[in-house]
Amino acid sequence: MTFKTRKTVVGYDGSRSAQAALDWAAVDAAERGSELLVLHVAEFGPAEHDGGSTPEPLGRASTTLLEDGLARVRRLAPDLPVTLETSLAGISRSLVTASCTAEMVVLGVPEHRTVEGQVLGNTTAAVVARAHCPVVVVSPGAGVARGRCVTVGYDGSAGAERALSFAAERAGRQDVPLVVTVAYEDAQGTQDTQGTQAATRLGELAVTWVHRCFPGVQARYELVEGTAVPVLSDASHGCGIVVVGNRGRGLTADLLTGSVGNGLITRSHSPLAVVH
Repeated sequence: MTFKTRKTVVGYDGSRSAQAALDWAAVDAAERGSELLVLHVAEFGPAEHDGGSTPEPLGRASTTLLEDGLARVRRLAPDLPVTLETSLAGISRSLVTASCTAEMVVLGVPEHRTVEGQVLGNTTAAVVARAHCPVVVVSPGAGVARGRCVTVGYDGSAGAERALSFAAERAGRQDVPLVVTVAYEDAQGTQDTQGTQAATRLGELAVTWVHRCFPGVQARYELVEGTAVPVLSDASHGCGIVVVGNRGRGLTADLLTGSVGNGLITRSHSPLAVVH
């Protein structure tokens, strides 16, 4: 692949969540043979910027922040090719633009704060919804864990198919099991045999496809009664990463609607990958 398709972008602002994202991105990029772009989006008020070059104090602060990030990367991946970059185009816009030429974007779970009265807590959700490549969201408590299974939410939709392929490839490369999680709901609180049978067929189809296309991957499916976010939140305990599609047939559709605090972005106990 070319540099453009082997570039991992990580948004970095020095916060605890950004540090967790940077650590995860550095280790993961080194394992995949990807170059790393550490992107800091400088924030300023209208009076501080006239549309020209970066204000000098802001530029110095950004440089210092990025150099600290580079030192953090070097402790984890000494030989990883790293590029440092500052953007003034706004957080969401900068990261979405960077995703056009990236293999993956990595972000921390949003920490609610304000700049000039604007709440920035929804930045991660906006990037997840609009990015042109897979986005991985890492919470401070998730850390860098290896040797754990990959869990993928599956509902048979086009988005879930892409997520399944992404998850199977990761599981194969890391030599860990793949767990296909199918969430389903009983009709009106009754034992819905048809619903269970449909979920079973989805799980069987997914595992059969994985065994055919990724013969070295140990894959199994699990049927879990409930809606997607709580089911996958529970499934995220003890796994290396949870993978979902950016759109789904009920399974992942609620991921990108409503407030970020009520979605899987802030409820996953492991890194969350949203695949476009």
